[in-house]
Amino acid sequence: MGQTTIMLMIVTVVSKIFGFLREAVMASYIGASDLKSIYTTANTLPVVIANFVAVGIISGFIPIYNKAKKEEGEKAAEDFTSNILNILMVFGVFAVIFGIILARPFSKILSPDLSGQSLDLATNYTRIMMFAVFAYLYSAVFRGYLNLKGNFFDPAITGIIMNIIIIAFTILTGLTKNPYMLIIGALLGNTLQYILFPRAARKKGYKHKKILDIHNKYVRSLMLVAVPIILSSAAGEISIIIDNSMASAFFGKASISKLFYSKTMLTMITGIITISITTALFPTIAELGASGQIEKMKKSISSSVVSTMLLVIPASIGMAVLAEPVIGVIFERNAFTREDTIAVAILVAAYAPNNIFQSMIDVIDRGFYAVGDSKTPVIVVLIQQGLNVIFNLILIKFFGIRGLAYATVLSTAVGTILMAYQFRKKFGSFNFKTSIISIIKICIITAIMSLVAVRSNNFLAAHTSRLLALFGAIILAMLIYAILILIARIPEVMVASNKIYHKIKRK
Repeated sequence: MGQTTIMLMIVTVVSKIFGFLREAVMASYIGASDLKSIYTTANTLPVVIANFVAVGIISGFIPIYNKAKKEEGEKAAEDFTSNILNILMVFGVFAVIFGIILARPFSKILSPDLSGQSLDLATNYTRIMMFAVFAYLYSAVFRGYLNLKGNFFDPAITGIIMNIIIIAFTILTGLTKNPYMLIIGALLGNTLQYILFPRAARKKGYKHKKILDIHNKYVRSLMLVAVPIILSSAAGEISIIIDNSMASAFFGKASISKLFYSKTMLTMITGIITISITTALFPTIAELGASGQIEKMKKSISSSVVSTMLLVIPASIGMAVLAEPVIGVIFERNAFTREDTIAVAILVAAYAPNNIFQSMIDVIDRGFYAVGDSKTPVIVVLIQQGLNVIFNLILIKFFGIRGLAYATVLSTAVGTILMAYQFRKKFGSFNFKTSIISIIKICIITAIMSLVAVRSNNFLAAHTSRLLALFGAIILAMLIYAILILIARIPEVMVASNKIYHKIKRK
């Protein structure tokens, strides 16, 4: 892993710490209550609408910007950036109007258990949050633009800014007993997190122009790449809506908050590791793909898969086996009860393997986007999400709310196999055997690490506080994992170790 990836991970760790602090403050003031579920419901519609478009723009912007620059020069690429931003802002106006009008029926669809004052509050929350769509769309362009220009820091710290604002307003909600302070804080946090983007873009030479040309050839090229990704994103968001709707219908509206807390615990891992690696990786492989250097691109992706698994597998399984003490330490106080801790811990353990499969998909699919093929990943995702709905309906009968988690894991596992198969089919062999051997070694070492983590936590908990026991267990487990990984002679680990050794030796 390069310096950029490490920097992104460090910044993301800090951001996730603030994210945990945010959720801890929310858990303390509102717990896993109906208000938390209403808040989660209200955040869904603007995210769904923005993601339909933003995910496609984020994935397609860098390759098309490079294409415009290569064919017509820097000016054409910069004009393309202004044009796309203006088009998205126009779309945003219609999206906000659409969201405000449909806020009530959408809230009811997402959480069928809502009624009366709860439904009124969810509707008003949703209407307020709709204005965050403009910020989401703006960031879709300028995250890619700044990454392309070598600025990874400003996009990475957005979460820190957002979390600080939301924490402040959550505390105000508790002090004033005014539920609207909570959603106002969410709107301000989600909007002001991008406050550094305009200045950062200007420093990289960006000058906004009043261009609105939907017929521009580079806009059309972006749409060809983005539309399949948008369909894929839509399938993913619809799957989330179905999960939440089924949870609310079968287990009550408070179950949505339990799903949210469990996913928050696990997305911390993918946020720190997978997103950091893929963010740093994509500009490089996009350039390799555009210049036809497919073998180098495959090697980079193969190495990134193993590097991602080196961190995601132990982190996810470690989170699963220590879910109860971790959640207890972070969230269990005031409104967040012991029963909530147990319920969320069960869901964390059930969802944990999904992190591993989804991270593989997120790295491998970058190869398709790098060469302008957005159709193949979309087909895989559509199959994956279709299976998720089917598995939901089957498994919820046998496992209750855990069935939603098991369905997600199973469908994502199938998606991973399909994505790897399609990658091999399109680009040829990509060091598959070596990568599998490395991943098997990681899994075996993770199993040993997990056993150490559980045993040491149980032992220490009998002799010291819950926090110190957990901290000691995690440190010991990490130490065991690090030693065994070095002994395992995994190529990516050996390369990284050699680099560190030579740097220290030079000093």
